[in-house]
Amino acid sequence: MKKIKDADQRPDILSRAAGLLAAGETFCLATVIASGRPDAPPGLKAIVRSGGEPEELSLPPGLAPGLRDLALAAINEKESRTVEAEPGLSVFLDVISAEAGLLICGAGHIALPLARFALETGFNVTVLDDRPDFASAARFPGCAVIAESFIPALRAMPLGPSSYAVVITRGHEHDAECLAEILPRETAYTGLIGSRRRVAFVLAMLGEKGIPRKRLDEVFTPIGIPIGSESPGEIALSIAAELVCVRRLGARAARALRAAREVTND
Repeated sequence: MKKIKDADQRPDILSRAAGLLAAGETFCLATVIASGRPDAPPGLKAIVRSGGEPEELSLPPGLAPGLRDLALAAINEKESRTVEAEPGLSVFLDVISAEAGLLICGAGHIALPLARFALETGFNVTVLDDRPDFASAARFPGCAVIAESFIPALRAMPLGPSSYAVVITRGHEHDAECLAEILPRETAYTGLIGSRRRVAFVLAMLGEKGIPRKRLDEVFTPIGIPIGSESPGEIALSIAAELVCVRRLGARAARALRAAREVTND
């Protein structure tokens, strides 16, 4: 009877996983693959969300805390793995995340190579600009292209933990408009291009509008891995490298690279 109960629960767990994936959330699906415990048979599954308790009613209480810590470590390191949750109990920790979506605000000369690099490295790319001559499918093959005013378009756009946003518009007014809509929501990465003076002005404007200092400090600016880039293609390459670094290694690793070259937001 216990095995039937566990089997009946699996579709619920998998439906829950599908829902989290649709919402753009990264989580860990833990599956017992070898066990000598009758209360934790092979095939038993649990979902561990970032910062949350394991979601599985039949998970043995004594196992939950250790499994949660192991799963959170896997999530933070973005690495699936098999672990020994306790002697004789092997669990596969599958870190699952939605496809990374890149939003490029601004369809100018840097956006062209950036969109191409991002597509080639596995991002789903959306390009947004209020100029139809710039935001056109012909200029950005393979991308979703939106030719609308920034504010209403962004308000209608779903952004979440698997979203990456690059703000490279033609002026600080549009930069501020875009960031004012993006920063109140959680993103995996938000980057802003511009000189230090322009960036400082934009961030000060947003601070006056009530964007928390902590969120402003999370903006990657100057944007891109510091490789001495100058041309549009080189700048786009540096941004794409930073996006990949954040996706594969996390924001902390990307900031460590910037710190190594003494590149900060200050």
